[in-house]
Amino acid sequence: MMDHTGSTPIALHAFASWQARVDDPGLRDAWLASERAKADSDWNSLPGRCQLCDTETGFHLAEGADRVQPNLRESLLCRRCQHNARIRAALGLLPSPLRQDGAAPRIYVTEQVTRTFVWMQQHLDGEVIGSEFQPDARKRQVLGARLQAMGGRGEVCFQDVTRLDFADASLDAVVSFDVLEHVPDYRAAILEFGRVLRAGGVCVATFPFTDGPTTVVRARVDAQGQVEHLLEPEYHGDPIGGGVLCYYHFGWDVLDVFRSAGFDDVHMVMPWSHTYGYHYGLWTLVAKKGAA
Repeated sequence: MMDHTGSTPIALHAFASWQARVDDPGLRDAWLASERAKADSDWNSLPGRCQLCDTETGFHLAEGADRVQPNLRESLLCRRCQHNARIRAALGLLPSPLRQDGAAPRIYVTEQVTRTFVWMQQHLDGEVIGSEFQPDARKRQVLGARLQAMGGRGEVCFQDVTRLDFADASLDAVVSFDVLEHVPDYRAAILEFGRVLRAGGVCVATFPFTDGPTTVVRARVDAQGQVEHLLEPEYHGDPIGGGVLCYYHFGWDVLDVFRSAGFDDVHMVMPWSHTYGYHYGLWTLVAKKGAA
């Protein structure tokens, strides 16, 4: 994992199952400490250290964020790199180095025309490959121009995460930030992640997480290909294509889906550190591919 610089460590609460997580005293203490910190925080001037920038940058709330009950997962931004806590924490969980043989790693990200992808291209060792899911030809051209304007390298790739075009065991890491909840057949996507990763490769993924034992299915696609809403439709903002339907809020049972796809070391990890702007609830899945 990325080095924790500075004098204050980052606590990592990691569990392999719902049963292991239940009634953990460390989680209780982290929640209480986060509630106290939020009550005492001045959101206009919040000191702190960004793990990605590796310096004392301080944090601020995103424009328009609720300042009484802020969503600190999404809205607490580094003043320098502008990444929110979810992205900063997840990238901090990406192992370094990704290979032990000295070869340059290949990292696939399930996004490409984003600030995060460009940051990864500029700061991570190895080849960083991204993709977007966009069937409209005109919008594809717009995405290509945006990537170049953001400072990204290469052409925009377009892929369906349930049918990736990478060869078997050809990647060292798969990184997915809040994408799986928008994939109706998310199990097929996880199988693809397992297929394209080499033995020992790692997947780091964020998604809406209930912190309960079972996944909540909000919508599904029926046999005729029509979307059936089981709960009130929920759409997540997408800076490229507008609102995107959320099909799932995942529970701890998603870890078993990863295990069935060939991952043998699967945990939900919650980094916690007031200094680094990591408050309670930043759950991230970290899964390591088993040997063939």
